[in-house]
Amino acid sequence: MKISRIRIMAIMLVVIAVAIAGCSSTSPTTPATGGSSATTTATVASSGGSSTPAAGSVVSGANLFGNANYKWFEYKMTSKDMSSDMKMEISQDTYQGKAATHTKMTNTMTTPMAATTVYDMYVDASGVSLGGHMKMISNGQTIMDQDIPAGDSSQTPTNPNADKTVQYTFVGVEPVIVPAGTYPAALKYTATIQGTTSTYWTATGVPIFIKMVVESTDGDITQELVGWG
Repeated sequence: MKISRIRIMAIMLVVIAVAIAGCSSTSPTTPATGGSSATTTATVASSGGSSTPAAGSVVSGANLFGNANYKWFEYKMTSKDMSSDMKMEISQDTYQGKAATHTKMTNTMTTPMAATTVYDMYVDASGVSLGGHMKMISNGQTIMDQDIPAGDSSQTPTNPNADKTVQYTFVGVEPVIVPAGTYPAALKYTATIQGTTSTYWTATGVPIFIKMVVESTDGDITQELVGWG
């Protein structure tokens, strides 16, 4: 169980980083079609122009999506020995009397065991964790139920899209097929965050990454967009 828990936590931190990025309001974008096979032409994900970046060029995370707004998104996550479905819901709320962005993740793991993790995180306007709660249930039994203290750096997600210190290097253009649709000209980037190198794909009109691959010593973790709204 120790290995599974560590991996679950790694996935949650990466995805929550995307969830709270650029959420200046809760107004939704045009929803994706979920698992449809719609084709979207992707040229540039950022709002700053329509030309393809030069190979090797660097852009800050804050400039990839601008002030993207959405209320929810869903990813399919897989690795060599695990698969799960994750839905993230973002709203403006209060926590212990303070205004906060409330990020709720429901992660349903199908392998190597059936388990559902509900993770509630509250972050203030400056990106500081106010605290939260995590609960995991498997086969009707609660196997994890704990509060997350305010300012706990081990549980506080990094926000690569909003953090101007994170740099993404453009690799090239390539087709990407995910449950949310087909993107024949997605933009591919790499970045190293907290010592972990990951690959990201973006597409025009999509306010979050359409695909992410996080490197891991015991197998890479792939996240593919299912839909958003």
